[in-house]
Amino acid sequence: MKEKELRIALVCYGGVSLAVYMHGVTKELWKLVRASHGLHAPPHGPVRAPVDTEVVYRGLLADLLPDLSLRVLVDVAAGASAGGINAVLLARAIAHDLDLEPLTRLWLENADVTALLTQDHKAGRWSKWFMRPLLWLWFRRYTNMAPDEETRDKLSFFVRSRWFSPPFDGKRLMEFLLDAAHAMGKSGARPDASLMPRGLPLSLHITTTDFHGYTTRIPAHDPPEITEREHRHRFSFRYRRGATGDVDSDFTDGDVPGLVFAARASASYPGAFPPAQIRQMDHLLHERAERWEGRARFFERNFAEYRRHGADPEQASFIDGSVLNNKPFAAALAAIAGRPAYREVDRRMVYIDPKPAVTNGAAKPEPPGFFRTIRGALSDIPRNEPVRDELLAIAGRNARVERLRGLLDAARPRVREQVARVVGGPLPDAPSIEQVRQWRDAASRAAASQAGFAYEAYLRLKIEGALERLAAVLAPCLGRGDAVGRATMQAALHEWARARGVLPDRIDAPPEVETGPADSAPPWVRFLREFDVAFRDRRLRFLIRELNGLYTLLGDGEFADTQHSDLDEMKAGLYSALERLPHAIGLDMLNAGDRSALDHLLRGDGHSPPGSAALDRALERLASVWNLEAQSVEVDEIFALVGLNYLGPAARTRVFEAYLGFAFWDVLTFSTSGWVELDEFHAIKVDRIGPPDARLLRRGGAPVELRSARMNAFGGFFSRQDRALDYVLGRLHAAERCIDLLVDAGGLTLTEARINAHKLRAFHAILQAEEARFGCGHPAMEQIRKWVEACG
Repeated sequence: MKEKELRIALVCYGGVSLAVYMHGVTKELWKLVRASHGLHAPPHGPVRAPVDTEVVYRGLLADLLPDLSLRVLVDVAAGASAGGINAVLLARAIAHDLDLEPLTRLWLENADVTALLTQDHKAGRWSKWFMRPLLWLWFRRYTNMAPDEETRDKLSFFVRSRWFSPPFDGKRLMEFLLDAAHAMGKSGARPDASLMPRGLPLSLHITTTDFHGYTTRIPAHDPPEITEREHRHRFSFRYRRGATGDVDSDFTDGDVPGLVFAARASASYPGAFPPAQIRQMDHLLHERAERWEGRARFFERNFAEYRRHGADPEQASFIDGSVLNNKPFAAALAAIAGRPAYREVDRRMVYIDPKPAVTNGAAKPEPPGFFRTIRGALSDIPRNEPVRDELLAIAGRNARVERLRGLLDAARPRVREQVARVVGGPLPDAPSIEQVRQWRDAASRAAASQAGFAYEAYLRLKIEGALERLAAVLAPCLGRGDAVGRATMQAALHEWARARGVLPDRIDAPPEVETGPADSAPPWVRFLREFDVAFRDRRLRFLIRELNGLYTLLGDGEFADTQHSDLDEMKAGLYSALERLPHAIGLDMLNAGDRSALDHLLRGDGHSPPGSAALDRALERLASVWNLEAQSVEVDEIFALVGLNYLGPAARTRVFEAYLGFAFWDVLTFSTSGWVELDEFHAIKVDRIGPPDARLLRRGGAPVELRSARMNAFGGFFSRQDRALDYVLGRLHAAERCIDLLVDAGGLTLTEARINAHKLRAFHAILQAEEARFGCGHPAMEQIRKWVEACG
């Protein structure tokens, strides 16, 4: 059976009260992930029966069997402003398999002007009585703005309330979010429960804006460094359960205050909510007699850059993340890099856009007026800048991936010939670890000799890259890990490399010397053996990619004697080796005493960069701790023992061709691509979820513009009926798009009528669930039922 993963990286835009619609969408994606998990994963504790649309998704996933086992995951979430709130609680629900219903109640009941207004701002019966006639005339003229009595009453109440200070209560919002996060359930109630599979991380990134910012130093020519203010900030959280069951989670009950603060900070809409400060969370927790067990880890993981620049994050004032980054595509795209893959992956970047740009032809000929220009420059244009650059970047990356894959596939026959020459014929049944090492070294020599003068450029790029990474690792030893500190350390390392022959004017040593005894090898060879972490990283990722390609071949012909579990066993060993590479560990491998000695050695008098003698001693210590050659021997052992004991002859030959042939592929491609596109080695498809994309529901008469979009997207705060309508529309739109995703990822060739039948089943399941909440006579539900029934 073919196995495949549909991986979703979710991007949630800012949108003020449009967050209610976005919650409907994220809730439906959560149900899709739950349905997939329930179908594929072993139960932890009592088995929960699927509810409403989960039944529909399970049925569609089951229809793919026995030809395809498709698993659906949300492994990356990025959010800004109100979208950040949805992303935070969705990620917590996924990490520990918790309930998302409390967030639904928060949006429907508490996202209201009467609940959010600060107590001393609320208008009394006679507050600003002179405004009533003006409001009456305004309501008569702009009926679309406030079409119902509830909206008019609450808008009058809001306008007559206190002005010139943020009307909404940031403390109450934090209270609502804390209550909702705790009501989702206890993370420790079922320790093994999660919607994430073992070994695959979940990443959450929330943007915010530091109003005052902090001073950063940037290297320049004259003056040698420039100071600038940094206002962008990103809160990052992660979850991962290792192969042995150990869990690293930022989503536990003890981490809830940090998650809530990130959501509150990102949603601090200027003028509506006051800026958020960490002391506000501390005071609130003190009032509620609650502990913040994960506080130290929250600071360590989210404010290391502040500490490096001497800034105090507890003094920072955070405002809305949408001020500088309303559509955090870049955060999601960066999080995808380096994801492990145990199956074929269909990678999707899904973004929720509740208010897409309308294509209405050419721009208006008349110039904007005074106030409209100011509002557009300060708010509308920055918040609604299209994602053109990010989408073009993804398209460019996909094109480069395809070119590189084509290059590798075209070289495969030639590489296969070279590996056969190195081995000297067919692969032996039981080669020793020493034989594997000798073949690997011989392949490196053959690749060098065949590359000719291009090999020098390849080596220089590797040496320069290793020096750059060492500079990043060692810069904190100078007492400043910022860009200036890295530049200072890199200059010192370059000086050392030239003095020690690591970067000679010409690299023309015989290739055979590269794998000779350590003492006789040239300095640049010894340096690469000790510090070229990137080469080992590329090799392991390439081997994992090759193993992934075998899954679709198993069970047939010459691959019939190799099972999925055999590949899983070997790949687990490769991932374990990958995780232990020092690029992810750096100086953490040193104990406190060694780290202190290294700091003292490199810092010297505190002013001058370290000299070559000091770097000699520091790098010698680092090389002994990293011990990269021992890790290479470990990978040799995996191939010599695990590969031969678990894999059939055909699969074994394919895997050894990849391992021994990597030297040829690396020389061929590294100088032009750096392999930077091959982290996950899959094209990224972009899918949008928004009102215009629900084509079947629109056929039934559903609108493109949401009710909450009125009043510059604040409309939902004034009408519970509008929130109910937009929330249910969010679920319906997402259900339609989820079915589109499943059909496309599964490669199903279904008729439009059959696809629409699945969508209608989902629509009616949502109607049944939400009518139980709101009641059949609710005006919003009556209107939605008419649209659904008109779909057929």
